[in-house]
Amino acid sequence: MLATPAAPAPAARPRSRRRRTLLAAALLLAGWLLLGCTSVVTPPRDVRDPVTVLIIRDAMHRGLVLPRAHGYVEYGFGDWSWYAAGADSWYNTFATVLWPTAATLSRRTHAADDPEALMRLVSWAEFDPLVVERQQADRLLARLDADFAAGQDLIVRRADLRMDFVPTAGSYWFPHNCADVCAEWLVELGCEVSWVPIRLDVAVGN
Repeated sequence: MLATPAAPAPAARPRSRRRRTLLAAALLLAGWLLLGCTSVVTPPRDVRDPVTVLIIRDAMHRGLVLPRAHGYVEYGFGDWSWYAAGADSWYNTFATVLWPTAATLSRRTHAADDPEALMRLVSWAEFDPLVVERQQADRLLARLDADFAAGQDLIVRRADLRMDFVPTAGSYWFPHNCADVCAEWLVELGCEVSWVPIRLDVAVGN
């Protein structure tokens, strides 16, 4: 009698599926990074009551810095687990960008008197200053302040980033990331933002 071939170990197939899933995720992530582009921002023309706002870019995010009565406030958008909870190990990258995840609104204040002082204070980041209508900047700031206040009961404070985080509506993933939301805010300020298939950054055009 011929011996019946032994069945594969029960864990072999799941392990193989996990390997294929990780490979597919890595390829998708690589494609996102290769195809990702920068949107060019054109500030509004003929501004009657000018105020300077700043796009901020650092290793963690792209955000917008708005002036208030005393100093500046920086707002950003990100993945709740990665950004607010600090689950930023490399293996969490796939879940963060490849499918929709819970989102967070971040806020950080800066004690600076003018844009030049702000840029010196936050020396590790890059900035693009742009001039917009003061009324539109005040309106956007009031809306973002209200959105942030709505999540105050679940606020998370990260001392290492000097940032506060609250849950916010919508989802974070590669078609709707921090650069996309920053672009939406810039449009609210009267800026033109060029379309790109996958947005990784926003920058003021020369």
